[in-house]
Formats: sequence, C-alpha cells, structure tokens
Amino acid sequence: MESRRESFFSRWAGILPVMACLGLIGLGTPPVWAQRPPTENHVPELSRYLTGVKIAEPIVYRQLAVYPVLVDDMPLLRGRWLTFDTAVSRGVLVVTEKHGGSVPVVWAENLSRDEYVFLMTGEVIAGGKQTRTVRHDVVLAPGQKIDLDVFCVEAHRWAGDAKFSAGSKTMLPQSIQAELRRGADQTRVWSEVARNNAALKAENATGSLDAALKAAPVREKLEDVRRKIVPEIPRGTTGFLFVEHGRALGAELFGSEALARGLLPKLLDSYAVDYVILRDPGRDRDGRNDDRVAIEFFERICRTGSQRASTPGSGSGIHTREGGLLGDGVSLDGALVHYGVQFGEQIVPRPEPRPSVNRARRPVP
Repeated sequence: MESRRESFFSRWAGILPVMACLGLIGLGTPPVWAQRPPTENHVPELSRYLTGVKIAEPIVYRQLAVYPVLVDDMPLLRGRWLTFDTAVSRGVLVVTEKHGGSVPVVWAENLSRDEYVFLMTGEVIAGGKQTRTVRHDVVLAPGQKIDLDVFCVEAHRWAGDAKFSAGSKTMLPQSIQAELRRGADQTRVWSEVARNNAALKAENATGSLDAALKAAPVREKLEDVRRKIVPEIPRGTTGFLFVEHGRALGAELFGSEALARGLLPKLLDSYAVDYVILRDPGRDRDGRNDDRVAIEFFERICRTGSQRASTPGSGSGIHTREGGLLGDGVSLDGALVHYGVQFGEQIVPRPEPRPSVNRARRPVP
C-alpha cells in the first residue's frame, strides 16, 4: 500500500504554479482558496519569497497543526550554511564570554573559511558562566567575529569557563520569544523562565531553562511531538505555519530546505512546550477551521509588511511590529535566510513560579 508520504509527493508532481491565488495543497479535503494579497510592503527579498508560497496539508499532533510551506522560484542562498548546533559541534563556531563575563553580550566567531553560520532568535547557548539565549537572528560570514546580544536564561549561576563548550539543542518557548519581541528586559526574561520552569514542574537549583527543557518528563513529551511530525514533512519544505485549535500561532520561513529541516526539531519543541505540554491534554481537537485560519494568517503576513533592521552580523535585519504581528529575520545578498513572526497578544497563561532559593544574580549593566 502506498504510504501517506509517497501519496503526498505523487499528488504534488503535476501541480501548476499558484500564480495570483493561494491554495492549500494536499490530501483528503478540497483546497481552500483565497486571493493572495500584495506583498510590496515587505522588504524585497521577503516579498519575493511570499509571492511564491504554497501551503501544504497539515501534519497534526494533538492540538498542534504544522502546515509545511513550499516556495516557487525562491532565490537560493549562496554558499554553504551551518546551523548553530552543527557549527558548535564541529568547532567551527566559538562562543566565549566577553572580557571575563558580561550578561548581555558574548563573543561569537565563525572560524570556517567557506561556510556561513546562522544563529536564530531564541536558540539557547549552554555553558559559559551562565546559559544565554540569542536575541536576534544573526548571520556570521566565514571568518567573522562579532559582539552577540544575548539574554541570560539561568538566573542563579555565575561560574564556569569562559567558553561555551556546546550547543544546547534547545530553544526558548514561543511565549518567552514573544516577550523578547515585545521588548522585555533581563528581569522580565528571568521572570518568564521561572514561570515556564514552574509550569513544566522542572524547577532546578540554578533556574536554568536549558535544564528544565532537558528534564526527562519534558524531553519525553517533546520527543513524541518530533517523532510524529518530523518524518512527515515533505520534500521541498522551506517553512512552517503553526495553528492550534483554529487559532494561528506563528510562522517560520527559511531561505533553504536544509536550514528549515535542520532547525525544525528545536522549533517544534518551542511551540510544543506552550501548545501541547502546557495546554489541557483533555481538550478535543476540532480542526475544521484550521485550514482557513492558516490561509488567513498567511494573508495577514503578506499585507502587514516589514522594514529593514540592524544586525550585528552580515546581511540585513528584517523587522515587523505592526498589524498585531511581531516578526524578525535576516537576509543576505538579496535572499531570505529566515523570518519568524508571531501574533503580538499574550495568549499563554502561566502559573506564578514557586519561591526559590535566594541566590545572587550577576547584576545587569
């Protein structure tokens, strides 16, 4: 019998360009069609990307629906690219404390002579004197060294080596990423990490987000999500739309299939923490309106637009703070590297953290 994935691919073989209309492509249900809004309010590389988007049938795990995004005639990223975790594991990316330690800034250096390294907003950097998270999408060109803006996500430790010895393979939950995009300061980030760890019942002595996400009960649940969704992602996928119970959550769009696939497991974790583990597991899923919601969310992204932003690395930053959306990304040489966008409203209630041991924090300059 033909597998679901094989059938998925064979049905795509004869699809014509979408042109002026946007449709949901896949199996089982009729396509949902809508007029594609103009995208000229976006920076050119993102505008071109959005113009070629096709949205495929979702892959579903409990409350969470993931819609693969494919793009016609997408300008390809030039050169060879590494994700943060791959670059660190190979010794290509070196991250160290700056001048013995500064909470909001570390040094990041790409030692490769011919490979670019992409660091995505919310990726967690384990080690050093305390675990940090990346504040903005960053591209490091071969041989480039920069001051990397970070937040601390481990409130009660200030000890250890100056070098961050390994990638953590974890990422901020989407609720905390939204706080960053709303302009949270370090104190707010610490509060949200504590709130997250308490909700997961994974509090630990140093207040580490990384340790909480790697706690066995949490990791087992996240692995379940990965096992269900990752193998079902079709060839050619370069992005994802995330929907929960008829409500759009966010989108992650990449300039290559390799980057999209390499970062999908961490992205799934970041959405699953909020929308699978911390949601009521007893809620019945009603996906009847999810397709329409996914299309309407994409239309909203197209209409809202984006602007140029600064970036500490190579390329050009991308920024959206309008239309109820919070978006950030980066491009290089006229091609999109990544653009992530969420709704701006706070939609994930969390319990207050339980009192913890009073330990000194490193003062924030």
